Formats: sequence, structure tokens, C-alpha cells
Amino acid sequence: MTYQDLTEAIAVRLSQLWPGRMIYRDFCPVNFMRPSGFRYVTDASGENANIWLVRWSYEAELAIFAATDDYDIESTEALRFEQLAVLTAFAGPSIAVGDRHIVLTVDAASPGPGEAYVTFSASWLDTRAGYIDDDTAPESVSGVPPIENYNLNVSVKE
Repeated sequence: MTYQDLTEAIAVRLSQLWPGRMIYRDFCPVNFMRPSGFRYVTDASGENANIWLVRWSYEAELAIFAATDDYDIESTEALRFEQLAVLTAFAGPSIAVGDRHIVLTVDAASPGPGEAYVTFSASWLDTRAGYIDDDTAPESVSGVPPIENYNLNVSVKE
């Protein structure tokens, strides 16, 4: 699984929440539509967990832009309701990504004038790409003969 797979799973759930709303990805134009959202990844990094596992960390943000009235003023109350809708949509303990379920944490700070933010965070373990465990792989893959069980009989003469 890659962080792009998780990003796509989040996008699918957002499109189910707001089917008619534009959600910009990775780029938000100056003249963006309202109401809309802007989803972007802020961190996607991996670190060694052990010799054959990598711990991936992920963080993304969703900026929510409310609709404006005739005077181009947006409602902070409407932003709070939209934040709540996102928090509720992602309130489950995990999100399905392919054949896996990843624990996704969502957090929302108080909305400011004209926009609100929701932060998505996750971490998971994956096997290191290309790693071959010499102890369990067949000899044809690892090049090392498998460990066999031998009985050693030792007798001592006195």
C-alpha cells in the first residue's frame, strides 16, 4: 500500500460526503469555487521499523471553503457544520484501503474567517520492498540453503 492509495480512499469518502462539491487536489487556483475544498498531503515519510519492516507516516489537510452571501461574506457557523460533517464521515475506527484497514485520525481546529481545516493522520507498517528473509525463503530465491534439523549423537568413551 502506498500513501497515494490512502489519499485516494480519503478522496472517495469526501466525494461521497459532498457529491456536487469541487475538491481541489494538490493545487487550488486563485479564483476557486465556493463552496469547495482543497485536499493536500503535508507529510508522507517512512522510517525503518526493523530489518524487514518500514513504518509509514501520513498527514494530509483539507481546507474547507464556505459559500458566501451577496456581500462575499462566509458563515463561520456553516464552516463548523461542514467540519463536523467531515469529522463524522471519518469517525469510524479505520478506512478501507484496498484489502487493508488503516486507522485514520482526524482533527479539526476552530474555523477562521472564510475557511476551516481538517487534518488526517495515519501510520502503518509495510514490508520493505525487495527484502528476502534468508531464513524462510526457498534456496532458489535467497541463495542460502534452508536450515535443516539434524540429530547429533555423541558418545563419550571412558
